Amino acid sequence: MGKSFKLAFLLIVAVLIMGNSHSPLSLDKIISNFEWKKRIVLLIADKEDVKLIRGAESFFLERACQNRNRNLELFKIIGDEITKYKIPKKYEGKRGIWLIGYDGGNKAHSEDLSLLNRLYEIVDGMPIRQNEMLRQDIICDQRPDTGAK
Repeated sequence: MGKSFKLAFLLIVAVLIMGNSHSPLSLDKIISNFEWKKRIVLLIADKEDVKLIRGAESFFLERACQNRNRNLELFKIIGDEITKYKIPKKYEGKRGIWLIGYDGGNKAHSEDLSLLNRLYEIVDGMPIRQNEMLRQDIICDQRPDTGAK
């Protein structure tokens, strides 16, 4: 009876210790999970950056078809969420929007919404995207209502 009590006690302690360890998620690892599958639009913002946050969210809602055609995925880290991640030095202490290509490399950055104004131009100029456009059969409506023709 004593051995089973000790074993149960050690098991409970181990579960509590493991359950309370809050190791941060690696942002580099998350980005690498998207490599060669998605282009990422990374948003890192403080809670107070309402214009930036709403602008990026609206861009992805209103242009869902165009973003899907370009294989774009919005990944947001807002406010205190930043403490959940191990942030690479290239993003450490910075805020804004980054375009990250299939290869995991940064293609463009802006601290405001200006990157979203040139996003399609940048993506459509990429060689892999040009090949994708040749094979793509879905044409999106140009109006921001996300409808496909």
